[in-house]
Amino acid sequence: MAEIDELDGQYAEVEGRGAVTFIRSYPVPAAEAWAAVSTAEGLEGWFPSRVRIDHDAGIVAFGGDPNLESSAERIVDWEPPRRWAFEWGGDLMEFLVEGSDAEAELTLRNWLADTRTAARNAAGWHVCLAELARKLGRPEGPHDGGAGSGPDWDQLYEGYVAAGLPSGAPIPGREG
Repeated sequence: MAEIDELDGQYAEVEGRGAVTFIRSYPVPAAEAWAAVSTAEGLEGWFPSRVRIDHDAGIVAFGGDPNLESSAERIVDWEPPRRWAFEWGGDLMEFLVEGSDAEAELTLRNWLADTRTAARNAAGWHVCLAELARKLGRPEGPHDGGAGSGPDWDQLYEGYVAAGLPSGAPIPGREG
């Protein structure tokens, strides 16, 4: 099972809505981290779906995920180079980048439509953020299992469930 000190996804309920939040620091300029979370090219390779962003129409289009149908969702906030948020399958995704020319802090917050998805989504974002660290050229120590490997989703999921995050939502690609 994943070590509890590795489980940095936090769950909270704010005004009746659950959210999973990660805060990660990267030794890269804030502008580089912003590009990695706010452009289709930056999201490629670490975000779970292919993304096309159309600011004129105010939408983000998602595709290429075998577990989700393609969709077009609304951009809720766009405040470059610091924050943006968009709807995604009933959830709200929010990215906040702060920092300097030497270091960036990223807050990823997934506001949940269904609180039972908390442990499942936390495990997924944990894996995705390890991929983002690789993309930024900064493997994340205990999360980095060597080239081509990342943290084990099943172990992370079990760890987040054991840590008390709400669970019980179906897991895409699995029976029952």
